[in-house]
Amino acid sequence: MENTSINSPQERLKRLVYKSIYIAAFVFFALKIYQHHHYNYGYSQLPLFNHDFQERSIELLKETPHYTHEDGYDGQFYAQLALKPLARGTEIETALDNYTYRARRILFSWTAWCLGLGQPSWILQAYSFQNAIFWFLTAILLIRWLPPINAQNTFRYIACFFTLGLVNSFSRALLDGPSLFLIVMAAFLIETRRSWLGAATLGLAGLGKETNLIAVVTLLGPGKLRSNLNSQFILKTAIAILPFVLWFAYVISSSQFGNSENIGTRNFTLPFVGAFETFLTIIKVAGDKGFPPGTFLTLATLGSLLVQGIYLLARPKNSVWSRIGIVFAILMLVLGPAVWEGLQAVPRVLLPMTIAFNILFSRKLFLIPILVFANTLTFVGISSFEPKLIEERFEMVDESNLAYDPSTNEYSYLEFTNGWSINEGKKSRYWRWSQGDSVAEFFVPRNQSIEVELSFTPKTISPRDIILEVNGEHIWQAENEQLYGDVYKIPLILIPGNNTLRFYSPTPPEKIGSDPRPLSFALVDYNFRLIRTIPESE
Repeated sequence: MENTSINSPQERLKRLVYKSIYIAAFVFFALKIYQHHHYNYGYSQLPLFNHDFQERSIELLKETPHYTHEDGYDGQFYAQLALKPLARGTEIETALDNYTYRARRILFSWTAWCLGLGQPSWILQAYSFQNAIFWFLTAILLIRWLPPINAQNTFRYIACFFTLGLVNSFSRALLDGPSLFLIVMAAFLIETRRSWLGAATLGLAGLGKETNLIAVVTLLGPGKLRSNLNSQFILKTAIAILPFVLWFAYVISSSQFGNSENIGTRNFTLPFVGAFETFLTIIKVAGDKGFPPGTFLTLATLGSLLVQGIYLLARPKNSVWSRIGIVFAILMLVLGPAVWEGLQAVPRVLLPMTIAFNILFSRKLFLIPILVFANTLTFVGISSFEPKLIEERFEMVDESNLAYDPSTNEYSYLEFTNGWSINEGKKSRYWRWSQGDSVAEFFVPRNQSIEVELSFTPKTISPRDIILEVNGEHIWQAENEQLYGDVYKIPLILIPGNNTLRFYSPTPPEKIGSDPRPLSFALVDYNFRLIRTIPESE
C-alpha cells in the first residue's frame, strides 16, 4: 500500500515539480553569477580593492588590471596573498592591514594560485570567482540531506542555497563560502564512516579560517561524550589542527615588522553582548530616521539568527549536524560588535549553523511559520544578489584608424557611466537597459573632431519618447510605440576629448515581473561607426 502511494501519478508529479524547482535554482544561480561578470574587469571587482590601499599594495597587483572602489573589504588582502602564496617578505607584509591575521588564512589564496596557473591576471580572476565554484559544490552536496522529495525539503534547500551569508561571501570574494564547502564535505565523510578523511578535510578548513576548527566536534562518534574522548578522537583532532599550527608558526617566524594591529579583538565578547549592542544600535538609528520599513527587515534578520541558534542549543541530537550547529550557536553567543555590526559579517560566520538548522529543524506543520521566519536571511540574500553597477568601457581597437591616435597610443572608447544596467545578450544580439536618464561618455583621442554614426534599435515596455543630447545639445528624439522600434542611424559630430551622450525619457520607468530594476528603454545592437575626421575649415 505504501509503495502504491509513493509511486502514484500524483506523487510522481510532485517529485517532478520539486526537481524542477531545484534545477530552476541552479539556472537562477548561474544567471546571477554571469551577471556579476564585468566586460572590462571580469570578476576582479568583487574583492573590493580600496583606492586608499593601492599605494601600499604589492607590485604584482598594481601591474594587473583590476577595479578599485572608494570602500574596500577584506577580500582585497586575501587576493594579494594569492599573488604571493608564500606570504613572505617585506612587500606582502606591508600590503596587508594585519599580516598575521590575514596570512594565517592562506588556503583559498593557494587554491586561487593553482587555478590561475601562476599567472597574475588569471590568479586574480580565479580568486574572485572561486566562491562560485565552492558555492555550486556545496549546493550539490546538500542534496544528500535535503533531496527533492517533498515541499519541506525543497523550501529548506532553497533557503540554504541562497542564504545571505553565501551571497555576501561571493559578492565580496571572502572565505566563508569556500569554508562552508569544506565543513559540509567533512560532515559527509564522517557520516559515511570515513572520519580520517573527514579529519584531513577539517585540517584544510583550518587553513582557510581558524574558526572552522571548532567543527572538530564532528569527529566525536555516537554515544556518550566520555566514551568518545579516546585516543582515536585525540589523534584525529591532532590531524585536523596540526596544519594550522604549523602554518601559523611559519607566519609568525616570517613576520619582519610584527605588523599585527589589533584586528579581531572586537570579534569576541561576553555572551549575548554583541547581539544586544546590535539590537540597540538598530533601534537608535531607526529612531533617528523615523523607523523606516527597512528597520523591521533588519530586526527580522537579527532575530532569524537568534532563532536558529537557540533551537539548536535547546534541541541537541546525536548527529554530526547537531554538533556542528551547537558549536556554531555557541560561537554566535560570544561574537563581538565588529562581527554583528551592520549584519553583514555574522550571516557569513554562522553559515554552518544556518545549514544545520535547516537540516534538523522540526518537520511539524504548525512550526512552519518559525521555519520561514528563521530563513529571513534567504529573502534578504536573494534580493541582494545583484551586481554592483560599474562603468563598462569599450575600446575601439578593431575599428578604423580614426579610432587611434599614434602620438598618444590611445584609442577611442565608449564608457557607460550613470543610469545603465549591465550589457545583456550575446555578440549576435545584445542590449542595455536604461533606468530613464542615462549617460555614456565617448572619448576621442585625436585633436580633431570626427563624424560618427550611432545606430541602435530602441526597445520599450510601453510607449514613450526617447531623447538624445550630445554635450548638452538636443540631437534626436523619437517616440517608440511598440516593444521594438525601427533601426535608427544618427549622425553625430564628436569633439576631441570626452563627449557626453545623455539618453533619457520623460515617462517614468516601470518594472517587469520579478525583475527588481526600474526599466525605461533599452538600446539594442547599439554601435558607433567612425566615418571621417572633420577638417578645421568646416
